[in-house]
Amino acid sequence: MKKVLFLLLFAVPLLIFCGKKEVKIQSLEGMEPPALLEKGHAAFIEGNMEEAIRAYQVIYNRYPLSREYISAVLGMARAYNNMGDFERGFELLHNLIRENMVPSRVPEIYNEMARYYEVTAVYSREAGISNIEKDYKQALTYYQKAVSYPNSENVEAKSYAQFQIGELHQKLGHPEDAALAYQSAIFHYPGTEWATLAQQRIQELKTAGETTLTPLHREETEAVESPN
Repeated sequence: MKKVLFLLLFAVPLLIFCGKKEVKIQSLEGMEPPALLEKGHAAFIEGNMEEAIRAYQVIYNRYPLSREYISAVLGMARAYNNMGDFERGFELLHNLIRENMVPSRVPEIYNEMARYYEVTAVYSREAGISNIEKDYKQALTYYQKAVSYPNSENVEAKSYAQFQIGELHQKLGHPEDAALAYQSAIFHYPGTEWATLAQQRIQELKTAGETTLTPLHREETEAVESPN
């Protein structure tokens, strides 16, 4: 009798759990990629990584040729990284690069690969592991790839990458290299939010006495070069 009672007590919660999971899966049935992507993003913002992955995965498995596919894979990788499943997240990004389906979005993928190393650096610091500098340098490599990738004019992704190069140099204790990276963001990506932030960072470095560099704008160099 006790054995039967134990099985019943165990089975009821299990049925409830399975029922909830089934409801969640069924709630995604019939949804088109745009709606699935929106649902995944909303769950991600709410901090529900498992729900976000479920929505992204439907696009990943069923709609590999959709416009939402790359965004869904990027979302899945972020969610896995947030859950600490770094290998799975990086594998998704690595496969995206190999597929190279939409060259214009490659800088976004490189940026996400760089963020992977930034996140692992945080975990390394918390765990007392001494490879933080190595992780930051790996992140730098991928941000540089995003900036230099020739087959994309994705200004948002490239300006972000250039700004992050400056941020990482600061974390590595290289203020002059950081200032030069910020300068590049200002010069090459004028008018972007990252150029504006880069200008603020250079001013902060100057105030702290860590650089003498003055922000140089594209208009200023053009004015010097033009005889008129």
